[in-house]
Amino acid sequence: MSKKLDNDMKMPEVLDTVGATSICTITEFVARFDEAAKRRLNSMNQKLRDMERQMEALEAEIGKANASYQSDFS
Repeated sequence: MSKKLDNDMKMPEVLDTVGATSICTITEFVARFDEAAKRRLNSMNQKLRDMERQMEALEAEIGKANASYQSDFS
C-alpha cells in the first residue's frame, strides 16, 4: 500500500488535486474568518453607536443640571 501511495504522489494529477484541496481549504478558512470578523465589527460598531447616544444624553442631562444649579445661585 505504501508503494501505491508513493506512485500516486509522483503523478502530477494527484499533486494538483492535493494542491487544489489545500487552496480550497485555505480559501474557505479566509472566507469564514472574513465573515466572522465583519459580524464582530458590526456588533462592536452598533455597541459604540449605542454608547455614543447614551453619552450624548448624559452630557445633555449634566448641562441641564449645571444650568439649574448655576441659576439657583444667581
